[in-house]
Amino acid sequence: MDDADRLHSPPAELLRFVHRIVDETLRNHVEERRFPRYKLTVEVWVQPVDANFEPLGEPFTAVSRDISTGGIGLMHTRAIRDKYLWLRLVTHGGGTMNVVVEVLRCRPISVFYDIGAKFVAKLDGAPGFEVSKP
Repeated sequence: MDDADRLHSPPAELLRFVHRIVDETLRNHVEERRFPRYKLTVEVWVQPVDANFEPLGEPFTAVSRDISTGGIGLMHTRAIRDKYLWLRLVTHGGGTMNVVVEVLRCRPISVFYDIGAKFVAKLDGAPGFEVSKP
């Protein structure tokens, strides 16, 4: 994460909030979803995009809550009104993966917003927004 990204880092209280609700939610949770969710609390670079994956507005940093093979849960300090988001996820090996998600819900939880999204495309490295071929 470079200095420009740090300017958009989420507040520490958002990180603490996500850790707390993830722990509370998953403590006694029995998974009934098609794709099991896994706890993942990391900062995620986010760029709103249109249906053609062209950037809209300014990028920001959110905090992931959980992830599955079908989608991702994010938390942010403001509501998201965009239908699609380009996410840059850091892999365990230190690499990055660029994906586009479709926002399925955005609802308030306390003073933050819970965003549920499904994966719709994997992108090659920025810029270019080219959809990766399988």
